[in-house]
Amino acid sequence: MKRSLLLLLCLFLYQAYGQDAARNWTVQASAEANPADPSITLKWLPNATVAEIYYIWKKEKGTVGWGTSVGSVPTGGDLEWTDTDVELGGSYEYMIQLRTGGSVYAWTYINAGVEVQLNPNKGDILLLIDETHADALSDEIDTLEMDLYNDGWMVTRHLVDPAMTPADLKDEIKGYYNELPNLTSLYLLGNIPVPYSGDLYPDLSFFHRGAWPADVYYGDMFGEWTDTEVNTTSATDPRNHNIPGDGKFDPSTVVSTINLQVSRVDFSNLSAFVDPEVELLRNYLNKVHEFKTTAYIPVERGLIDQSALSFHSEGFAQNGFRNFTAFFGPDSIAELDYWTTLNGNDYLWSYGCGDGTYSLANGLNGGSALTTNHIADGSSESTFTMLYGSQFGDWDTPNNLLRASIASGRTLSCSWAGRPNFHYHHMAMGENIGYSARASQDIYSDYISLTLGGGAYVTIEGVHVAQLGDPSLRMYYVASPTEVEAVNNDVNADISWTASTDEEIDGYNIYRRPENGLWIRVNPELVSETTYSDTTVPGPGDYRYMVKAAKLKTNGSGTFYNESLGAEGTTSFVAGINEVTNFHWDVFPNPSNGMFTIQSDRLMTQVEVYAPDGKLIYTEQSNNYIEKLDLLGVEPGVYFIRVKTDNTWLNKRLVIQ
Repeated sequence: MKRSLLLLLCLFLYQAYGQDAARNWTVQASAEANPADPSITLKWLPNATVAEIYYIWKKEKGTVGWGTSVGSVPTGGDLEWTDTDVELGGSYEYMIQLRTGGSVYAWTYINAGVEVQLNPNKGDILLLIDETHADALSDEIDTLEMDLYNDGWMVTRHLVDPAMTPADLKDEIKGYYNELPNLTSLYLLGNIPVPYSGDLYPDLSFFHRGAWPADVYYGDMFGEWTDTEVNTTSATDPRNHNIPGDGKFDPSTVVSTINLQVSRVDFSNLSAFVDPEVELLRNYLNKVHEFKTTAYIPVERGLIDQSALSFHSEGFAQNGFRNFTAFFGPDSIAELDYWTTLNGNDYLWSYGCGDGTYSLANGLNGGSALTTNHIADGSSESTFTMLYGSQFGDWDTPNNLLRASIASGRTLSCSWAGRPNFHYHHMAMGENIGYSARASQDIYSDYISLTLGGGAYVTIEGVHVAQLGDPSLRMYYVASPTEVEAVNNDVNADISWTASTDEEIDGYNIYRRPENGLWIRVNPELVSETTYSDTTVPGPGDYRYMVKAAKLKTNGSGTFYNESLGAEGTTSFVAGINEVTNFHWDVFPNPSNGMFTIQSDRLMTQVEVYAPDGKLIYTEQSNNYIEKLDLLGVEPGVYFIRVKTDNTWLNKRLVIQ
């Protein structure tokens, strides 16, 4: 489906949209959720481009392929469409295209839902830490790891020598990928070796042609990255030279599925800042912790500054209009000067574009250039930002504008969004930014990342597409409960906690997991009190309980239950629950493709399978010693198998690949 859309888009690569190009490439859509009679209504602004009809596609979030369109709306009618085929808690993705015949003029994506629940199991995250700063930042890294864990990540630390080669580090990452059952994300903290790849110049500066930084290399576990073909030395900076056998790779575009989310926090060679590198890292980790624990809550609005590039036919700021409308709706987006506004005024998101160099973007500072020195001397209050302009997308340069952006003020993430596009729409429904970055990088994703450059250059999923900042970041957080205590009370676990300081929460969710197991929500409905008795303890063992405050969040994409970081308590069950001794059972093959067998030496009476997000996806009464299950087609991940025999539940993990 994606390739056919790209071919259609190519018909209009030479179309000059003029001053409103950014809007004209975009269907500015938002969604309203109706829980009473579950439905989702998509609404969008009129587009000035002359075209005939809007088509709508739909798929469940996380599935592959758009299939056939599910609806259409003529340009002359009311620009809205209601989907009644939805369920409470369901998360859906929509694509809207403005077309004439088979030709695409504008498009957008939106991830919408009605009272969607967050996934308590985010997966394994590999924290790659520059070993030269590990000791000095030990307290901040401990806090980072705890925040990640309390948000549903299973954290593994690995110290990295900055002098090692990217190829050697990639081998170590592959070792973890094979070892950890659900590794989904890489967090590069510090001066982690930078892979270079390609013979490209997505900024259209010929003197900048060659190998660019390519962190996506670390996220590709199976693609072939050769170093035998490209031979180019025309770039002014020797960093971009690429010759066979030099340790820089050949591909200019992503060669395979990107398996892992990859994001980097790297403040090396930022001499414009007074603070040394280690202090910039410390400041960054502290402000991330403050954001995640609601020490400050930015205003939910978006700022866009196109400067002189507002006349460019590519409409780079489509990245702002498309994403921000899905976040906030069209009324909370303002076109204002980037730096004079953000230097002291908080916006949850911002976008700025201007031609530039490695360390400046023209037109983003009251009509003048925004430089790294301005950022170092000021304080940007935009939590998430996107920037686009010549040269500084090559972020591994001294005093680079992108890396400087997340070292300043309260800015936590930055990307070079314009060639190609970034697709952050999932974040409106509570996803982390690494999820959206991977979707924007993956060559097989369902999201169009095609742009034109100077009317002739096309880049699709280039190896330069990078995300800077903490990959686990979500857009919204809630104040956490504290002082969780879990007590063994015969066959139940009694959990108590101190309430969240957020007075507007709707209640609490309580999650349980065995050692080395997945989190499962044990409360069928939100708990309004600060105590809960878990009557579903499955059997003897050590259990961890986590309590999270939850608040129904309404935004430009519908509604979902936003959650705080969790607070944890533990308890053990040995006596009081019938313990089966000399019991042997197994699940095989494990890993599996979805077809597997459960075999035990005692009669099984119930079999249950839980998805990675803790939802029960299969249950069946049994009266057998062997059960064969067929779950072909489910998403890859770590699943939780529960088997009841006699009066005891026992648990195993199953990896589906």
